[in-house]
Amino acid sequence: MGADSFIISPLLPAMARDFRTSLSAVSYGVTVYAICYAIGSPLFGPLGDRFDRRRLLLLGMAFFWIGTILCATAGNLTEFYIYRALAGLGAAFTMPNVWAFIGSYFSGGPMRRVMGIVMSALSLSIAVGVPLGTALSAISDWHMAFWGSAVLGLIALVLLRLTVPSSKPDAAAHRGYLASYGQVVRTRAAVIGLLVNLAWMFGFYLLYTFLGAFVTDTFGLTTSQSGLVFMAYGAGNFLASFISGSVMSHLGARASIIVPGAASLILALAIGTAGNRLVLLVVLLLVLAAAQGFGVPSISSYVVGTVPAHRSTVTSLNNSMLYLGLTLASAAGAPIYTDRSYLLVCVVAAAAFLLAICLTTLLRTTPSGNSRNSGDNRVPTRPSAE
Repeated sequence: MGADSFIISPLLPAMARDFRTSLSAVSYGVTVYAICYAIGSPLFGPLGDRFDRRRLLLLGMAFFWIGTILCATAGNLTEFYIYRALAGLGAAFTMPNVWAFIGSYFSGGPMRRVMGIVMSALSLSIAVGVPLGTALSAISDWHMAFWGSAVLGLIALVLLRLTVPSSKPDAAAHRGYLASYGQVVRTRAAVIGLLVNLAWMFGFYLLYTFLGAFVTDTFGLTTSQSGLVFMAYGAGNFLASFISGSVMSHLGARASIIVPGAASLILALAIGTAGNRLVLLVVLLLVLAAAQGFGVPSISSYVVGTVPAHRSTVTSLNNSMLYLGLTLASAAGAPIYTDRSYLLVCVVAAAAFLLAICLTTLLRTTPSGNSRNSGDNRVPTRPSAE
């Protein structure tokens, strides 16, 4: 799903020619996908607390797969919008339950390690999404990229069907749809954790969204050359995310957020003041990628354990914080970058990381939902041979 989000970027010019429309019109396909994900995630999230998450994962992945196949067959722009919306809804149905399932099936150190490993796949998609789309489209045309994404989706669907066990929802989750959100709002650790994620993502997306423009304006690189910078970032982020769980086990939940948060703050200021040298900029970005790779899984691991009976609900809200951070960063950062400088963008990003650190100090060392007495450490039953 992460690769599918990035795979469209190199296809936009070819799709615009094929549909006989403008590049900006085709790019709205990205917007449609993101909006459906952002709206669908909090709407579908509580379902994972009331029903078998395995079935919801299969259903969401099936919708995503069908939507991707239809994108490959789209004959006009309107059809493409509709099919991207379907794929976005499938992703919104699936991803909150991925994190919720991890939180319910694993606990303690294993949960943090698995969370980091799974999140590293999203980091890897930053590095492989664009070149994957380019390589597949070179075989034939832009349709081939979506066919390739559909093949990956089918593999994921089959693996889910064969390996993921069933999970029984907590009895407390049956009190009502809105009650799930009410319980999350009344849980102090969950609210603070969500605010930490919002502040963190606002700071990160300020840096990331305008990095391409800064690199192009400062060093005169082409789009493909600047893309190599993003690939380096994605690769570094992947490696850090993959091992973040082991680091969290040694540092503890709160320190695993504060330490990479402080590193991100310092690196944001360093990029703003010393980023006019390309080699140094790439080095700073690689270190930032590592800091983000350790910090983001740590935040998600904490949040997913705050309300055990409503994991899908709280993780869907956590996903919404990510998209809200992206929206606010793009809206606030555009005038700052165009009217001022990337240095000021970096200063504001550093302030956002500082806010995230301050909020983290208000959290408990371990979320209350992760205590041994929470009664949520049961192992779901294996899928029946249905």
